[in-house]
Amino acid sequence: MTLHTMSQLGEFVGGFGVIFSLVYLAMQVRSNTHSQRADMTARVLERVAAQQHTFGFDVEANQFFMRAITQPTSLTIEERSRFLWIMNEFLSTMEFLMHQYQIGNIEAQTWLRWSKTLDWWLTFPGIRASWLGRTTPYTDSFTSHIEDRLANANFSFNVENSRTFLLTGQVPNC
Repeated sequence: MTLHTMSQLGEFVGGFGVIFSLVYLAMQVRSNTHSQRADMTARVLERVAAQQHTFGFDVEANQFFMRAITQPTSLTIEERSRFLWIMNEFLSTMEFLMHQYQIGNIEAQTWLRWSKTLDWWLTFPGIRASWLGRTTPYTDSFTSHIEDRLANANFSFNVENSRTFLLTGQVPNC
């Protein structure tokens, strides 16, 4: 075997090494991207779960929240301030979720679920009032999303049944 043949064989093997390295790197990047998306989804959902936990397990917090969303005019100024803080946290979480969806870090089905949940909450007068009286500016895309939802009031996800159940304990036509 000549030196020239060995050189060509070395280049050939080296070429396979480069291709193998690129394929391996692509697989690692893809795996890392998937892992980062899953982590981002978990972070957002942990924020939502923390709020749900508070209102689900703290009787006084739940009573306050239910009064705030159904009878916002009955609140004192201190209670309205408290409610605005709660809504700011919730809406900021929804805004973050929407942004992560828009840049591809959250799957469409996850955003759709929470977008429909947000629609449901927007049916309550206290939630609408807190949005209209908000003190926090939100991104243009999130503001447009909420404004569009409120203007069209096309809340398609089980609003009548779930709202009636929440407020009366009964489901229509059941």
